[in-house]
Amino acid sequence: MIGEKFSSHAPFIIEKSCCKQRKNLHKVCCDDKIQVYFCFKEDWIMPLLISNAILHSIGSREETTLFSNAELDMDSEICFEFVSKHVRRLLHNPGAKEATFSEGSAVYDKIKQYQKGELRFKEMSIQLCRSLAKIMWENEDIPSADFLITAFSNRNQDYLAMIKVNYGECFTHHITETENGAEAQIIKNTMVLPVTASKVDEACLIPYDPMVLHILEKPHMVGNEETLYFSKIFLECETEISKKEAAEKIMEIAEEVNTKHFSRNLEMEARLKCALIEETIDDGEEETLVLDNVAQRVFEENEEARSEFIGMAQQSGLPPILKLDKPFVQREFKIQRFKADNGIELKCPSELFQNPDAISITNHSDGTVTIILKNLRRVDLI
Repeated sequence: MIGEKFSSHAPFIIEKSCCKQRKNLHKVCCDDKIQVYFCFKEDWIMPLLISNAILHSIGSREETTLFSNAELDMDSEICFEFVSKHVRRLLHNPGAKEATFSEGSAVYDKIKQYQKGELRFKEMSIQLCRSLAKIMWENEDIPSADFLITAFSNRNQDYLAMIKVNYGECFTHHITETENGAEAQIIKNTMVLPVTASKVDEACLIPYDPMVLHILEKPHMVGNEETLYFSKIFLECETEISKKEAAEKIMEIAEEVNTKHFSRNLEMEARLKCALIEETIDDGEEETLVLDNVAQRVFEENEEARSEFIGMAQQSGLPPILKLDKPFVQREFKIQRFKADNGIELKCPSELFQNPDAISITNHSDGTVTIILKNLRRVDLI
């Protein structure tokens, strides 16, 4: 792709960026000198065009809250790196829950006004931030933070992202000039932004069409109970289970069925992990898993176990066809780990448990288990 011309209204050339902060990006030089940055992932191109970004500071009370009067300078390498990394992480996060705005949502109304040109970006961001700040001022359990709002486009889709970046603590030095010369002391800074590799607790990705939100959040004490305030109170929307939660819920249900019907059979657990990986199908638009196919593969001829698995999945709110994130499923379930009561630990690919020439597991009537590893050509100490 490097150096190859693309056909568009304004022909442009992609070249590798030499900037340290953009070492994983590629720069597009258009005829009109506009520069756009791309990142490459698994042989496909993901254009990330950031049109607006602004950062507000929300303190624990109104007096310590600052609404910025200017947008972030996206020509700055530092600003671009900070915003783009958080945005890309939000775009591909299996832990995000899908949601839709409830009727009467104030946030939805502000976004629609912005889309129609009735509100400018800065004014919209201040109004959204003020709504969130009021919730935080009234509930001291919600940590202070900077609130990043950005409008961008990715793969011909326009988005708005809202990211609450909680403050962290760090030690640093403080230099004071005295009559005897410079004096250095150690102080604690309690309003430090986390590194860009850190996960954020609350964030929302809003595609304009269709407006199906992707939300990250954690519960906090609101009044006398733990509440998902970010979605329920601030955004006013109805959330669904995340792709990550769905995969974990399937494992939890299957383990319960396995324990009840097969006395926590090790091969059965490995078979489930393989089924989750292999039955998660990517049709080019989304990655889905048919629960009935998993039940058939894992529990085979045990009709009672299959029916119980499907029934428990339905009771927990899982639909018959799940949206999953295949890279997450592969990452989480490709390895099977065991630990015996005598301290022995085993870690091996889940797929090997389906190969009798690689691993043999025998469950004895006295409750003990024999595991035989076969045909090992080489064993290295690690």
